[in-house]
Formats: sequence, C-alpha cells, structure tokens
Amino acid sequence: MALLIAVLGGYRKTFTYRGVEGRAAYTLFLLLQSLWFSLYLKHIFSTPNTIGVLPLLLFILPLLSLASRRINDAGYSHWLFIGVLFAPYLFFIFLCFPKSSHRKARQ
Repeated sequence: MALLIAVLGGYRKTFTYRGVEGRAAYTLFLLLQSLWFSLYLKHIFSTPNTIGVLPLLLFILPLLSLASRRINDAGYSHWLFIGVLFAPYLFFIFLCFPKSSHRKARQ
C-alpha cells in the first residue's frame, strides 16, 4: 500500500522539482510508467506516427520531476539533470541504483 501511495505521490508532485525521492518509489514509478506507456502505444495508438500529446506529457513530466528529486536524494549535482534530458533512458535506469545520501550520513 505504501508503494501505491508513493506512485500516486509521483503524479501529485509532477511540477515539484525540489525535495527527495527514495530509490524504491522511483524504480517502481519508472517501471509502471514504462508499462502503461508501452501498453498505451500498442493498443490505443497502433497506427504509425500517431501519438497523443496529453499521454506523452503524462509520461514525461512526472518522470522528469521524479528524476530531479531522485538526483537530490542521491546527493548528485543538479547538472546531472541535463544528462536526463539528453540521454533519458540511460540516466533513468542509472538513478535506480545509488543509495540515498542522507542514509549514508546516518550510518
């Protein structure tokens, strides 16, 4: 149930680029976003070169804000966000692996 709340929180915080996001919530959100967008492309818009703007924004905007919060949580520089914009598939997956920086400080 907590993971479902985290996923819904990813949509609620679509325009929030400050703060932090945990690794598990980020990874689950990334997997669910990829799954629903793949199903959307396969079943709804099966004709070539046709994609709706609204579903595309519902896919990209939450992922960008979540990636920004994940970069904050992992303790990386905000310049890494430029990498997310230019090589999104590489950096979205990369952000699933680093631990949170505030957890390192507590141990």
